[in-house]
Amino acid sequence: MQTELLFKGLTYSTIGSLVVASVMVYIIGPRSDLKVAWTWFLMLALISLYRWAVYFFYTGLVPGSQVSKRWKLHFSIGAYAAALAWGSIMWLFYPVDYPAYQVLVILGLAGVAGGALAVLSYDSRLIIYYQAILLLFIESRLLWEGQAFSTELAVLSLLYFGFLMKGGYEIGKNYEELIKLRSDSEKHNLALLSTTEDIARIGYWKWDMKSPLIELSINLARMCGVNQKLIPMSTCLDMVHIDDRQRVKMAINSVVDTGDDATVEYRIKAANDDDWVIMNQIIKRIENSQYEHSILGAVQDISIIKSAEKKIFDMAYFDELTGLANRSHFHQHLDELIKQARRKKRKLAILYIDLDGFKEINDTLGHDKGDEYLQIIAGKLKALLRDIDFIARLGGDEFCIILDDIEEGIDASMVADRCMALSHEITELDAHEINPKMSIGIAVYPDDGTQANMLLKAADTAMYSAKQAGKQCYAFYDPEMTAESVSRLQLETDLQKALVNDEFELWYQPKISLQTGRMSGVEALIRWQHPVRGMVPPDQFIDAAERIGLINKIGEWVLATACEQHSQWKQKDIDLNMAINISSGHFSTKGFPEKVEQEITRCGLLPGDLEIEITESQTRNPDEHICICKQLQEKGVKVAIDDFGTGYSSLSVLKKLEIDTLKVDREFIRELPHEPAAALMVSTIVNMSLGLGYSVVAEGVETLDQAEFLYSLGCPLVQGYFFSKPVQAVEIENLVGKDFRCDLPVTEV
Repeated sequence: MQTELLFKGLTYSTIGSLVVASVMVYIIGPRSDLKVAWTWFLMLALISLYRWAVYFFYTGLVPGSQVSKRWKLHFSIGAYAAALAWGSIMWLFYPVDYPAYQVLVILGLAGVAGGALAVLSYDSRLIIYYQAILLLFIESRLLWEGQAFSTELAVLSLLYFGFLMKGGYEIGKNYEELIKLRSDSEKHNLALLSTTEDIARIGYWKWDMKSPLIELSINLARMCGVNQKLIPMSTCLDMVHIDDRQRVKMAINSVVDTGDDATVEYRIKAANDDDWVIMNQIIKRIENSQYEHSILGAVQDISIIKSAEKKIFDMAYFDELTGLANRSHFHQHLDELIKQARRKKRKLAILYIDLDGFKEINDTLGHDKGDEYLQIIAGKLKALLRDIDFIARLGGDEFCIILDDIEEGIDASMVADRCMALSHEITELDAHEINPKMSIGIAVYPDDGTQANMLLKAADTAMYSAKQAGKQCYAFYDPEMTAESVSRLQLETDLQKALVNDEFELWYQPKISLQTGRMSGVEALIRWQHPVRGMVPPDQFIDAAERIGLINKIGEWVLATACEQHSQWKQKDIDLNMAINISSGHFSTKGFPEKVEQEITRCGLLPGDLEIEITESQTRNPDEHICICKQLQEKGVKVAIDDFGTGYSSLSVLKKLEIDTLKVDREFIRELPHEPAAALMVSTIVNMSLGLGYSVVAEGVETLDQAEFLYSLGCPLVQGYFFSKPVQAVEIENLVGKDFRCDLPVTEV
């Protein structure tokens, strides 16, 4: 602090010194030796330049590194050099023959000594030595003269400098005491502030906006895990959680731009810590006496407060045993979801679950094991749900699930089925194996109630209906919906058995060339020969197969069976292109192209014999499908887009997919040729496809007019009931030689 105060007056001191020196040279120089006088002035200017250079480097230092003793030494050297330069006037160009000018020299040096008193008084030793040097030169030169007038001047100078040195010493001592007192006070305040910060887990930082560095308080540096008080702003921001970083930047920028205070919460991670710490920060813009702005941030570690708030929240809203939401939280959440469903005009469902046989577990194994059983069941139920679903423990062995944003109430039965499936999983308790059983009641908003209490009562009533029906089942509050759900569950159960019992069949629909009138290929279509229901078309069981995760196995069976049939036809010299529909899930499975290649090799087919069809809606994940299509084409397998025109494909996506065939959806063909919009759409698709080098197949051709219109467009291939319905493999052998020209508008082949 003492060095800083000394440097503060240096600029005005040196400027004033040079002004006085130039006046003395101008007045005294001509009475003595003008050349020597100007040489002296140059020497003094060089000393002043040195002192300015020291001051420049000192002010450019980072705060904290200015404490070094060498800067005090540099200042002292400059001051003593200046004193020597001023004193040397007495010997370099003292006006010997001009008494009046001799007095002026003494007065000039006395003025310099007085001016130094104002600058150097923060150091009592330095001010005494400075004035002593001047006095030494004055006394030695005056006594050297040996004249009465010089002796009188020497006496007066001694008295003047004596009083000046005495006063300077006293002033210096007082300033030193004040500096020491201020330093002790600041240290005390800093220690008190640091202790307070440590207890309250508070720190602060300051940024002058001109520098890329910000100054941290000791406690904040400790909290951030850094050893430096000055660090780059970018380093501080890097400590902030990536999800919070932009919010912190925006808060700081807002304060810089508007001057309004800002408060922001964020997470930081210290360099030596693995845990995220939650910080609350208040940011202010402050102004100093020079109207310069800087940014000040007060930061508090509120992790403990947040942890306590979370514990209080958990106690109020979560079940202590299972960690699920409690009854209070359930009612609050249900009210909110009902409001949302009312605004969006959507449905939601609640499943009221009661564990069957829980009392026996408590009575036989004890309440501790009963609690453990509840924890296990809670974990299993939670694992069955989507992220947007909600589950709570209402008390005892009762749980409730809220299914948000469902299409139909019957959709809740799928979740109920999964809950019921837990009975197939054995739960071990104290060496006892238990199959969890439960009764479930289902109520749907708004069908069964528009208020939370109404819905909960309806679900509770439905749950008791399930209990009365024999337990280990579920029931809707609406009996008709229960019957529909049971029917769907039966269909899914039968579907599981169908693949094992070899109940599926492949039928084949011919593809006809409009140019030749001959069959050029077939599309393999799956059928289910149900032992009770009879023939079940795919639109009645494919969705169910996808729901229960059976679609991939069915797809593999279709692929293998179609390839085997194609191989049998080739052995009979029947060469047809085989098209196979593949579901989105199966198409996207890992190793699908390799599986297709294996089946082709196993059955002795050529890659070009096979065409894989995917629906247009499947191309909504273009990157994945582009990769799979490319792999199939590299293996020589053709790819077709089915139902084109009803999905989401764009021309850019189609081009990247590198497909071979586009199949125009039957919905467009059905309205041909009399509907202008459909005619224009089909004409555009056909012309575009042929122009891009794709083959085109028109689906659902059922009339001669449709066939004639497609022929006029140059559509190469068609399929539909006008030519043939899907038939069994043996009938394809009869159709392969048929000439369809009698049904076509073709006059020449």
